[in-house]
Amino acid sequence: MSTKTGEAIHGVYDEAKNFLIIGLTGRTGSGCSTAASKLGAPNFDFPVDGYEGLTENELKKHKIIHKYLKGDEWVPFYKLEARSIITYHLLLLGRDSFISFLLSVAGAGISQEEAAVTYDDSNSVREELFRLHSFNGKVEPGEIESWMELYFSTLPAVTERVKNNLGVASFTKLYQGAGDNIRSSGFADSNVFDVEMLFNFPKHLNFIIKLVHKFTKSKGVPCRIVIDAIRNPYEAFFLKRRYANFYLVSINTSNAKRLSSLHEYRKLTIKEISDLDNKEYPGKISGVSKFIAQNIQACIEISDIHIHNSKFSEFNQNDLVSQLAWYLALMMHPGLVMPTSVENCMQIAYTVKQSSGCISRQVGAVVTDDSYSVKCVGWNSTPQGQTPCLLRSAEDLLGGVNGGDYSEYERNDNVFRKALSDKYFELIKSGATQKRNIPFCFKSIQNEIEGEKNQVHTRSLHAEENAFLQIAKNGGQKLFGGILFTTASPCELCAKKAYQLGVVKIIYIDPYPGIATEHILSVGAKQPVLELFRGAVGRAFYQLYQPLMPYKDELELLFSIPSYHNPESPSKNFLAQENKKLLAEVDALRDELRRIKES
Repeated sequence: MSTKTGEAIHGVYDEAKNFLIIGLTGRTGSGCSTAASKLGAPNFDFPVDGYEGLTENELKKHKIIHKYLKGDEWVPFYKLEARSIITYHLLLLGRDSFISFLLSVAGAGISQEEAAVTYDDSNSVREELFRLHSFNGKVEPGEIESWMELYFSTLPAVTERVKNNLGVASFTKLYQGAGDNIRSSGFADSNVFDVEMLFNFPKHLNFIIKLVHKFTKSKGVPCRIVIDAIRNPYEAFFLKRRYANFYLVSINTSNAKRLSSLHEYRKLTIKEISDLDNKEYPGKISGVSKFIAQNIQACIEISDIHIHNSKFSEFNQNDLVSQLAWYLALMMHPGLVMPTSVENCMQIAYTVKQSSGCISRQVGAVVTDDSYSVKCVGWNSTPQGQTPCLLRSAEDLLGGVNGGDYSEYERNDNVFRKALSDKYFELIKSGATQKRNIPFCFKSIQNEIEGEKNQVHTRSLHAEENAFLQIAKNGGQKLFGGILFTTASPCELCAKKAYQLGVVKIIYIDPYPGIATEHILSVGAKQPVLELFRGAVGRAFYQLYQPLMPYKDELELLFSIPSYHNPESPSKNFLAQENKKLLAEVDALRDELRRIKES
């Protein structure tokens, strides 16, 4: 091995290997905590043969991944529990404040005596917390290990004791309520919104990341952190903007297996599960709640990597750890293997959704044959020839400008125009349109007028139906036996169209909150297979699969592979000598011709 070039290659990859942050997200019961525990374990074992369902080429890729990770000494991740930050803020409360807040969020399930015991149980930890705070929030060099002990040992232990004292249901209510308050005000017991505290939660995460980085640097070991778990999309955006090596990973499983886990292992009742789902997966979020509420759906939508935890069993996690291994290796060594066919197709859907002019939600779709050959693409937007909603303006419609962008109904129906004016006139009058276009959703306004939730009022075609129609529009191809990729699972209307066209599989990222699966796709003789997407999309697709240099060059530099020389073929030196002789002969002939001419 050439020392200089070999060290240079290692140096190129060491930055990615030595500083790595993974944020986990997903609904409670999907497997985030299991994934975090696997990454934080002293050993990271996964089978060389992968898991069921791998194609022949994917199995070959998996073996390359296995060889790569097993060739390096495993460095465990520091498991940073986001709920420890909530515990941190709860410990800052006074005794009366804590008891009052706990009783207000837990309801009749907790007595005042139990609340008091829960508070008093952590007095020694509270004293240590206040001692560290006496340095004005600064980490003194001699206290780094004390801070590390606090976040990665003490606070997780306190959190577990609180859960045992209160029970899962009351514990969940306490931490959900406190988490929302911290995002809103910076205090566990106050929900008064303070814009200055907007990024208080992710800033605390960032403080701990810097703490770990400083600690590991002093020890000369890699800094690897897994955050369990991110519940608000703005926390993810905050970290994405600051760290190139931060990846948001969603852990997903089928809803049936998730519910089974919550009921059997966590002993939650149907009512408690329903309350949990309504909190994590809210319907419509408005106002300041967008910044402070848990929104797992939004977190899944912006995730860089999606892992499908299909074998949901404490005794069989081969698929989970194998997928984690796949993306860990690519984070450390981009381009080690190529993307799967499923990833390639979903990346197209993820890319074309950016063309959507919908102001509510962008969705992309791709339809392929059974060999993953792309037949058509689509995104949710208006029919060709009509102006997308994002490019229209309530100000223009009310002012009679660009009339061709608006329907006769929008221009002339007095009830509609009054509803539009009531909603946007004050906004326009305030001067908001000087900096921003003010588009509007026709469907939302019309449904408010009618007091309905009617999908037929949407101006846009859904991404899936748009893709289907592109086939017919451009001459037609059969889609029977094909595969539908969509960034959101299809609604009832699109599900019926997919069923009618003979689509045999639907691969999706985020479940659509409707009854398409239970009502449309799960009945009849030709039911399509529904499959949660597993893979990388968006920026992570390119970041993980784009090699830093051609692999051939890397091997030559790393191992100093000599060029092959065939002794029977003319060498470069031999050819150079022959060329020199020929040039000399040409010069001699030229001189002879000149002499003859002169004589």
